[in-house]
Amino acid sequence: MKWTTANVKNPNYIENHEIYVGTQTGSFKKLTPAYQENPFQQRNLQNLSELTKESRISSLAFGNENKSEILIGRHQKSVQVHSVRTDQQQYCIDFEHAPVVGLARFDNSIVAGFGNGQLQCLPVNEEGVDTTLHGFSLDKVGDDMAHLRQCSVERNLVAIGGKGRQNNLKVLDMAAKGKQVFSSKNLPNDYLQLEVPVWDSDVGFIDSPHVLATCSRYGYVRVYDTRKQRRPVQLYATEDQMSFTALTARGNYIYTGTTMGAMKAFDIRRMKNFVHTYKGFTGGLSDVYLDVSGKHLVTACLDRYVRVHHADTCVLLYQCYVKSKASRVLLRESLENPNTNENDKEAEDDDEDVDQRKSKQKKNKNSKAEESEDEEYEDMFENMQTICDTEKDDDEEEDEDEEQKAEEKAKEETSKTDDPTDDSKKALKRKSSSKIVKNKKKKN
Repeated sequence: MKWTTANVKNPNYIENHEIYVGTQTGSFKKLTPAYQENPFQQRNLQNLSELTKESRISSLAFGNENKSEILIGRHQKSVQVHSVRTDQQQYCIDFEHAPVVGLARFDNSIVAGFGNGQLQCLPVNEEGVDTTLHGFSLDKVGDDMAHLRQCSVERNLVAIGGKGRQNNLKVLDMAAKGKQVFSSKNLPNDYLQLEVPVWDSDVGFIDSPHVLATCSRYGYVRVYDTRKQRRPVQLYATEDQMSFTALTARGNYIYTGTTMGAMKAFDIRRMKNFVHTYKGFTGGLSDVYLDVSGKHLVTACLDRYVRVHHADTCVLLYQCYVKSKASRVLLRESLENPNTNENDKEAEDDDEDVDQRKSKQKKNKNSKAEESEDEEYEDMFENMQTICDTEKDDDEEEDEDEEQKAEEKAKEETSKTDDPTDDSKKALKRKSSSKIVKNKKKKN
């Protein structure tokens, strides 16, 4: 599918998912693609007036297996614990360092990894930090940490990675106060006896506490097995300028995103080349997340879009413009149907409409009956002759007779006065004619 800037939802995408998005401006949003009336509706879960330049969200993680709470890390020292059920902040925890690059929760404690290589663990309760217990911090983990991930199978294990040989892949046991369980080893030197550069931009467990994968800004993807050796057991490297930024894995597949707006899928059984390419991106990918079924990939992109692809068919199922550069994304399956409340409201509205229609029909019937009765009365009164009207008619007839008589008399008088004037005119004509005759005779 070619890329498009419009909001898109495939009719085959019917899963009841909830998507949580963290942006570079610090806003925290919720999307519900299953919402039939408006599947692209965005709900801000963070007060925008409280955001500052340091409010950029740099880490998102679920706090438990039920995915009922979300841990939010920013470029500042505070970490928020958000409740999915109430869509509100439960409490906030202050750490000693910033920015937060990874969060995990284990045994009533929150573990945070920071960009300067520090790692800190604080005990918490329902209200915040538990002051009755003591946490711990690790200072010798590294000096440039890029990401921290928690194992979903054994939640006491976390993996960290960063830039440089001293920040290579490590696995720590939080139950043993951060004891280092595994540390990876770099590849042998190249043909010039130069050290191969290391930059693990993202790390992740592959359905097991022993198998891990890393991706790099230097264009390689590696798979490690802690039971076999320290060096990678599978490797993908290319001479093309591919810079991987985000990674997620499940089963035999690893899904990675690049800074050039491309997402690739690799099969860990043969890592010589990628097996899938997902299209539709117009910016660099900042985060990738895979749902529980392993069929839906949700991505956060710097082009301000959040997209959902089908992992097997590579079809774009959902695309939504979130108005800010998306930095982190999470996805969970909701047990509640977002359209049930609407259906109830629609049913209530329909009932109200029916009642209103019935009442209107009754009113119309009554008004029509009243109008018909009024028309009958008006017709009857118009045709009825009153006494006052007859008297007025008689008086008018008498006045007309008198006026006619007066007009006849005036005509007779004018006719009488007109007769003498006519005779005088005739006499004058006769005299004038006789004078003319006499004058002619004299001339002759």
